[in-house]
Amino acid sequence: MIDPAIIDRGGPYPGTVDLIDIEWVDQRLGMAGLLRTVVRPESGCTWFLSAVCRREREPVVVLDYDLPLVTHAFEFRGAGIWADIACEEEAARWTGGLEAFGLAVDPGEVVTPDSFGDRIAMGLDLDVETSSALEPDGDGLVHEVAVAGEVLVGSKAFEIDAVGVRRRRWDDYLPVLTPPTPGIEVVGRLAVRWPGLPSAEIRGWVLGNRPGWVGLSA
Repeated sequence: MIDPAIIDRGGPYPGTVDLIDIEWVDQRLGMAGLLRTVVRPESGCTWFLSAVCRREREPVVVLDYDLPLVTHAFEFRGAGIWADIACEEEAARWTGGLEAFGLAVDPGEVVTPDSFGDRIAMGLDLDVETSSALEPDGDGLVHEVAVAGEVLVGSKAFEIDAVGVRRRRWDDYLPVLTPPTPGIEVVGRLAVRWPGLPSAEIRGWVLGNRPGWVGLSA
């Protein structure tokens, strides 16, 4: 068992699948986002996902199954992509940066790196601060965060002031999200195919009293 209090720092835990999720929803803008890295030493690569979703717009997604394996920091470079998730203050503050080209995809499509769509520039310059205590989540942790900063989609820039969740796991499982409460409108949908898994990961996002991401069934 990995002790989260000891190793939730700036670099991947050696020899272990190491997943970081930062998800957020800005109720004022009607916008949501997800930033994920999964460092996979046994495969010699890193999985990466970034998605920006706007109400009544197609999601813009960056997805790569084969970024280089990193060992000392969560910084990745590949064809048309640079990403960095940095721990600025242990257990308190992180930054997330991205310069990449994504695809605008149909919300009903299951996204893979081979998906078709309109190619759109995406950029992130995010500041992530904890707003709750760390809680156990499988072999990992979860806590609420406040997310602020700039999101670039094509030629448009958005200043976000969002609420969200940060997760980190070392058990080689994707996070399982709570399904939406009956009667709550799911604003958007995102479905992603991951290697080796029998079905797509499908999630949506909601506004309302507690905006956030929820788990959806096929």
